[in-house]
Amino acid sequence: MNISTNIWHWTAAICILGMWTFLYKENPVFRVAEHVFVGSTAGHAIGMAIGNIYRYGWNPLVHNQQLLLFVPLILGVLLYSRFIPKIAWLSRWPVAFLVGVGTGQSIYTSLRTQVINQSIGAMATLPGATTGATINALISLVGLLAVISYFLFSVRRSGPLEKFSQFGRWIMMVTFGVSFGNVVSGRISVLLGELTKILGDWLGML
Repeated sequence: MNISTNIWHWTAAICILGMWTFLYKENPVFRVAEHVFVGSTAGHAIGMAIGNIYRYGWNPLVHNQQLLLFVPLILGVLLYSRFIPKIAWLSRWPVAFLVGVGTGQSIYTSLRTQVINQSIGAMATLPGATTGATINALISLVGLLAVISYFLFSVRRSGPLEKFSQFGRWIMMVTFGVSFGNVVSGRISVLLGELTKILGDWLGML
């Protein structure tokens, strides 16, 4: 065992152990660690925001004469006019701009990822380049049709259609199980990373 003398390794280990005390019950140690985490995250976000304003806004505007950047800088400053009652109405312009841009990006992203890309992914070439690709394409096609048939409410499901829709239900259950497994494996990966910090960086046991 070779315990680290780095103050940041000690800080990280103490905060991690403080967070883990919540497994027993909520306590003052956990609340302190929680406040440190939230405060450091907020401070980091503020520092990154100020740095981005300087690097991508002020610096190109002043040194490279990119005058178009004057518009977003002014809109950003106007956001803080809401704290001055007499000119608080000016903050509505940058807020309206942010809402409009965010809505447009959300519509495009949702349409692109949830409709267009999924439709393209469902279009498989038969036969495929290899036997394995052909089998995968058939499984994907049959599974897709089975899941769609499960949500077919315009006709009465009976006979083969009912069994096919039940197969679609099993396909969905398998998919949800895989998704849950990915979430669990992600959490285990985070836990292993924290254990590495404690047993490796701090205690030097790894």
